Amino acid sequence: MNNTKKETIEQLEYIENFITEKQIMYMKKALKKELQRMRRITFQCNKYSPGVLYIMVLFGVTLGLLTFYAFLVFSGIEKGPEHGPVYFREHPMHAVYLIFGLIPIAMSLPAWIAAKCWSSKEEEALLDLYEDHAVLYWKNKELHIKKGMLNIKIPKPQPYWYKTYILKIPRHRIVLVGSVKETKEKRRRPLSLDIAIEELSVYKK
Repeated sequence: MNNTKKETIEQLEYIENFITEKQIMYMKKALKKELQRMRRITFQCNKYSPGVLYIMVLFGVTLGLLTFYAFLVFSGIEKGPEHGPVYFREHPMHAVYLIFGLIPIAMSLPAWIAAKCWSSKEEEALLDLYEDHAVLYWKNKELHIKKGMLNIKIPKPQPYWYKTYILKIPRHRIVLVGSVKETKEKRRRPLSLDIAIEELSVYKK
């Protein structure tokens, strides 16, 4: 009985020493990686890609035009000013002005709301730079970028109120959009995304 108890204690001590040594090895590895890292860059970017913006604008404009058409139907103006409210029956040209005045509003207002909603969502990303590779932490992903395996594209033309970069590495295509909020705050100064891309350009093909 005593021998069994002694063996159990020895086994527990052995396991404890093994775990401690493993933890020390992990800490050394993490410290070595930290020392190898040349620089860490934090940058702001928009949460959604331009493709999401186009879908939101298209949906908003469609909804706006359908609302405009519903207004014409329920007011009776769709069949002509003479079928609409009394005011438009007396002033038919005003009905025409109203129709042509509401068309751009029905299209531009939803598009503006969609753009505001799209640009209000942003997130933070990290870029660790090493001598032979870089690591991008973005959208809960850890992407390794080896030196000489990166392709950076800037779509043309670029909208004046945001900037897009497309990064291509083996098996991954990354679309980074500059923070609209940061663009407004910094005006003509470089954005944090611009600085990150400039540092990444060293790893291009």
